[in-house]
Amino acid sequence: MRTLSDIFQKLPTTPETGLSAEGVALSRQQFGENRLTPLPREPIWKKFLEKFDEPIIKILLAAALLSMVVDLFKGKAYAVGGVAVGLLIVGLIGAYATKRASWVPSFLFGLALLTFFMGLFSGHVLVEGLAVMVAVILATGVAFLSEYKSDREFEVLNAQKDSIKVKVLRGGEIHQIPLEAVVVGDAVVLEMGDEIPADGRLVKAKDLHVDQSLMTGESEAVKKGVGPVEDAAEGTDKPGCLYRGTQIVDGMGEMIVTEVGDSTYLGQIAQKLSAEEEEDEDEAAADDETKRVKRK
Repeated sequence: MRTLSDIFQKLPTTPETGLSAEGVALSRQQFGENRLTPLPREPIWKKFLEKFDEPIIKILLAAALLSMVVDLFKGKAYAVGGVAVGLLIVGLIGAYATKRASWVPSFLFGLALLTFFMGLFSGHVLVEGLAVMVAVILATGVAFLSEYKSDREFEVLNAQKDSIKVKVLRGGEIHQIPLEAVVVGDAVVLEMGDEIPADGRLVKAKDLHVDQSLMTGESEAVKKGVGPVEDAAEGTDKPGCLYRGTQIVDGMGEMIVTEVGDSTYLGQIAQKLSAEEEEDEDEAAADDETKRVKRK
């Protein structure tokens, strides 16, 4: 986190007047906008197929497919049964050869549906296999719809957050601007109930208490106070430091914004989580390859 001294040297801002219009443009050019890079969104179809990766679902899919093949051979539909078994073998070999073992449950589901319709067209209604498939579809469908609904509600909440207004001092006057319009060097006026729009350092404070549970997990509000202009210390435990996403629960104050967008503490956490997810996917792919090599 930049020091107040750094901000005052680089930008024409003060706690008394804030940034001028030219200063806002200069700050936006140098330090960017107060936007968080959105995390990559999984396609809906991929989220749905992931529901088949549960152990119990895998067992049910295998049982449904086995039941259908057995019924086909009992009904002397050898050609259809042979095609189903052949597709199963080819599909499994292909999945592991191309390092797509995670696709096996989805492949089993698709093959089970195909086998049912092949049996139906050949005059064999595979009732037992169909019953298991219905159970699988209901279980995965309910789980998918529940997660989809939660995701939509989360998106609505995020959209509402984008409409949050922030009180800033610009040109000696207080203006209300969108959260994403805040820039480095802005003098943000803080009151009880306000959400802190970016990372910054306090320049004025009166009985100011902040809920930092988003960052620390601690439910008890922390008292904040003004630190030295040259103070380079940072962290949620430092009285003069405020962080995006935390909440003012009591008192009032004013802070100078030092970091915006992905440079904020919250933005760094989001990017780190995104990078860890990518690493986990790479490690999973590497593990699959290692297992395949060992089997050879």
